[in-house]
Amino acid sequence: MDITLAYGKATLTVTVPDGVQIDSFGSRDDREPIARETFLAHFRETGCDRVLDAPSPLIIVNDGYRHTPTARILAWLDSEYADRLDQATYLIATGTHPAPTEQQFKTIFGSLYDRVRNRIVVHDCRDRSSMARVGIDRFGGQVLLNKTVLNSERVLIIGSVEPHYFAGYTGGRKALFPGACDLATTERNHNLANSLDAQPLRLRGNPVAEHFEELMQFVETRTFHSVQIVMDAEHVIRGITCGELTSAFADAVAVAAGIYAHAVDEPYDVVLCEMRPPLDNNLYQLQKGLENCQTAVRAGGAAILVSACAEGVGSEHFFNQALTWDRNRNRPEDGILRFGSHKLSRVNAMTERIDVLLHSELPAQDIRQVFYEPIDDLTTYLQERRASHDLDRLAVVYDAGHTVLTVNDNQTSKLL
Repeated sequence: MDITLAYGKATLTVTVPDGVQIDSFGSRDDREPIARETFLAHFRETGCDRVLDAPSPLIIVNDGYRHTPTARILAWLDSEYADRLDQATYLIATGTHPAPTEQQFKTIFGSLYDRVRNRIVVHDCRDRSSMARVGIDRFGGQVLLNKTVLNSERVLIIGSVEPHYFAGYTGGRKALFPGACDLATTERNHNLANSLDAQPLRLRGNPVAEHFEELMQFVETRTFHSVQIVMDAEHVIRGITCGELTSAFADAVAVAAGIYAHAVDEPYDVVLCEMRPPLDNNLYQLQKGLENCQTAVRAGGAAILVSACAEGVGSEHFFNQALTWDRNRNRPEDGILRFGSHKLSRVNAMTERIDVLLHSELPAQDIRQVFYEPIDDLTTYLQERRASHDLDRLAVVYDAGHTVLTVNDNQTSKLL
């Protein structure tokens, strides 16, 4: 049987040997798209409109690295609350990312940009003078939060929710932590991602997500209202949940799981992970596809990423860290964990259980440097596994950067 996968600007056809069970998975789009009137009614019913009654409400939005349809939500609000939006302050929750470019500002704010550009604050995680201490976390580190948040009487957070490869899900609390906190706090949090218990869809028992919950306790006396958006893989809005931040996030998680999550009873011998733009652009980004599918591979099986990687490696910092990585101890040779090192430790740990393979246009040495194995001919590879009685069940995961495949009650996670 032939399988067609997206590959760069073209497609790739893979022939699967006869007798192999093939199961296919992708995101679901069976929910009705959300219309403006539906959103505005829900916004009022949940009391979010009262946030805009404040003399100068704060609206927290995502930066240009998220696909959140912020401009559309603001335009919908503008149709009913134009004068109030003109009085609002806007905080861009950049986390550790750089400030938006002019084009990203225009994308984030859309038609409102010229009206509100002088009311925009960009968070800088390295500018400690712009933040105030809200507590000390369990690691003994100070937790700082942007003063714009702390000085605002009423706050509305606009975010989007989808599976996240180590935080469980994006959205919700991530607008504040790491969106509006200090770099050191984010580093302590992200170091917890060295555990494979930090995985997509998981909130309970996920050390990263649980640390977020601890951080939120430092601001629990405050009420944050929120608009949480769930889109499908084609960026169609399939769900919007409004209300208090925690409840709106929980409701959005349920919607996102219904769109992106699949669970099976038994793992597969091989999982083919198709990557689509923009996550197929480089080696750094494609890891999300591996993370979303690796627990559905049996021990000794293989996860195969299919990604042209037209932009190459993607992050020289990540790529160069691998040069001094102790694979036996699964840590840097000097023992110091650095920001982003979790990406290397996670792939290295996975290779102890499964084969991690990549079909791309990258040089073989670049692929091996970050612990993947290159594979040139997928059809031949599958034929050889079948001939050696090592391939009975194959999963094909379309748009693996968003679609998550797991095994019910999976026991594959481990602490590094």
